[in-house]
Amino acid sequence: MNISYYRTKFLAYLSVERSCSSQTISTYRKELDKFSSFLLTKNIKNLDITTTLLREYFFFAKENRVLSQTSISKIISILKSFFNYLEEEEIILKNPSRKIRVPKKINKAPKVISKTEFDILIKSIDFAPPRCRKHALRDKLIISMLFYTGIRRAEILNLDWNDFNLEKNTLLIRSGKGNKDRIIPVHKNLIPLIESYLNQRLPLKNNALFIGEARKRLCIKSFTNILTMCLRLSGLAKKRYSAHSFRHSFATHLIESGADIFKVQRLLGHQSLDTTKIYINFNSSQMAKTINKL
Repeated sequence: MNISYYRTKFLAYLSVERSCSSQTISTYRKELDKFSSFLLTKNIKNLDITTTLLREYFFFAKENRVLSQTSISKIISILKSFFNYLEEEEIILKNPSRKIRVPKKINKAPKVISKTEFDILIKSIDFAPPRCRKHALRDKLIISMLFYTGIRRAEILNLDWNDFNLEKNTLLIRSGKGNKDRIIPVHKNLIPLIESYLNQRLPLKNNALFIGEARKRLCIKSFTNILTMCLRLSGLAKKRYSAHSFRHSFATHLIESGADIFKVQRLLGHQSLDTTKIYINFNSSQMAKTINKL
């Protein structure tokens, strides 16, 4: 059997047994396809792959695709997962990735969007081109939800109207990362926006919370275009904020307000507390810098 056959079995394993998201599976598929193409240039069609060949591929990927160290680390992790699976299933006897180490991740201080910048972003939507201005209420709600809930991009695009409980002012995030549900309190500033947007959408013909021009669920590309437009109109494009920057901001502002780290972990849907601790470390280093200026 060639590598394509086992790639398909591996992706099925990720979907069924590991409950990975469609986005994660797509990322793995694309990277394994690139690796398969590389093997073809070496005239290798089976699983007779050495550690040396793997290292050659990582160097090839970095040089030819001009990738950052973070991207290379992700590629190494993907291929190590693939070969670990092959070893566990006894498809291969020797794992060529065993001696390869994933470079230690350097945790950089997350970019934090201030309340002032958020207000500028919201106001900028009123100055969008006429064809976009008709969606101003929707776009304001998207930006506001990113800021006030710390929700992931994939999660916000998958939201339905019935995920809101307007009586209890809570939001249910269904099958977030790790296939786990979680409940987030709805900030008081979101409630009037949600109600206005609901009135604009009535009668509801689509249960998806955010829809695009075709009256179908908003896609990743459209979401990215909305965020890019808001950043450009607000003059914040050079800050290179992303959807994840809002998530970082949400967590950082909670920690600064004295929120318990375990509660922040639950709100963000982090599986490991270590992931949440970056915000404590970040705030400690910022505090030290402030003290040193005295």
